[in-house]
Amino acid sequence: MQQKRVIGLIAGQGDLPKQILDYCQHAQLPIHVIAFEGQTPVDTVEGASHVWLKLGAVDPLFRFFRQHNVTHIVMAGGIKRPSISELSLDWTGTKLLARFGLGSKGDDGVLSAITDYLQEQGFEILSATDILPLTSSSGFLTDAVSVEYDDDINRGLAILDVLSDQDVGQAVVMQQGLVLGIEAVEGTAELIRRCVSYKREGRKPVLIKSSKKGQSSKVDLPTIGLDTIQQCIDVGFAGLAIEAGKTQILNKNDVINLANRAGIFIKVIAQEEQS
Repeated sequence: MQQKRVIGLIAGQGDLPKQILDYCQHAQLPIHVIAFEGQTPVDTVEGASHVWLKLGAVDPLFRFFRQHNVTHIVMAGGIKRPSISELSLDWTGTKLLARFGLGSKGDDGVLSAITDYLQEQGFEILSATDILPLTSSSGFLTDAVSVEYDDDINRGLAILDVLSDQDVGQAVVMQQGLVLGIEAVEGTAELIRRCVSYKREGRKPVLIKSSKKGQSSKVDLPTIGLDTIQQCIDVGFAGLAIEAGKTQILNKNDVINLANRAGIFIKVIAQEEQS
């Protein structure tokens, strides 16, 4: 008899963990949540089977998942990456830090090492898109369409492609052929905020998001949501360009409606269209 799927959710910040939890509960799919002190919002796990842990405490994570017969793990939501001194490392966490050299890796390297270790322990790793329909095929999602910004979009995608191997970020803001900002550790929201100072008159800026070369399809995919759209509206961006099949759109219908009301575009680009 096929083993029943039991989901273990490692929950960070943002709306995505709650959406996954709500979906699984509605579908009567067993789900048990790891929440991190100082990272996971308290209301994310209210009413759910969960345990609070400090970042770096690995042994209790495995005990909790095995106690509840978890078979599949999904990691969702942002985690503010701490310094080594801020981690509450147990013995297993200390061994993993030494084994994988996590302190010297970029985000992709850390996530790859973590997923590899989870799989070694017998868990199957799922992406959020294995549970929720979060991505979109190519084309404009909005009423607003424009080819006026294609040059900026293509240049932005080319820049992200060049930077991809360096594990820098997943977003860039372009205006009139100029790079206003590139996402680093601060995240997309702060990228948008600091680019306001560099806006020019004339054709408006565009936010472009794209996954990195070789990036796992299971964790840390580029993501937009209502907050992203509202920020772009507030600072006067023309729209967004995202990658087909690889950019997660949280609350998709609400996102499209908000963009339509404001008259900004959301363009989804397939990999073969990028040039």
